[in-house]
Amino acid sequence: MNCQDTQTLVHAYLDYELDLMTSLDLERHLQDCGNCRALHAGLKTLRDSESAKLQFHAAPAALRQRIAKNLHVGEKPAATKRLRAWQAATAASVLVAALAAWVALPSLTYAPSQTVALGKEKMVYHIASGTDVETALRNVTNHLATSPRAKVVVVAHNLGVDFLLRGAKNSDGAPFEPEVAQLAVRGVDFRVCQNTLTRRDIGADAVIPEARLVPSGIAEISRLQTQEGYAYMRL
Repeated sequence: MNCQDTQTLVHAYLDYELDLMTSLDLERHLQDCGNCRALHAGLKTLRDSESAKLQFHAAPAALRQRIAKNLHVGEKPAATKRLRAWQAATAASVLVAALAAWVALPSLTYAPSQTVALGKEKMVYHIASGTDVETALRNVTNHLATSPRAKVVVVAHNLGVDFLLRGAKNSDGAPFEPEVAQLAVRGVDFRVCQNTLTRRDIGADAVIPEARLVPSGIAEISRLQTQEGYAYMRL
């Protein structure tokens, strides 16, 4: 990636709209280019100063539950059912064609749209003490940009729970809750370790409504991996 590419994409990068691979390429360029790094820093400061002025109000619990229910409940139209049946019937042919194309054209650049979905993608992200939460949330956002149908669970324990407490702010003084709420709307499930809260004498009411409690963060991660088939990533 060069300076022109970076200057074109830096706004989308700051808004977490780039896919993971493009974001990584841009970050590598920022490490090597002082001019682009200064541009990025200036735009980030402007964005954060403006966002800090915005007021954020959490949706009432009843509204969040109603929206969640509407997102997941409902009969598919008949046309959609027929399409799904056709896709299932032809999945083997599509897979064979995709593999044949990959073998015949080994020089093609990878793109997520070229892959064939073989099953639901599920990932559990582990946030603990020492985690750079701002980078972690950006990684989750980039993951969903590349795989919007992925099921993502974020499990926080130890000092990693702090960003899910009421009033928590990032290094620029902006609250974490709006960003967490946006990810929650996109289906990300935030879970907080009850053992951590008990050990640190933190009440359950200190946790923001977008997150829920689990008895043990480590046990929850183990359960998701062994019983529900989640891949694991520690951030």
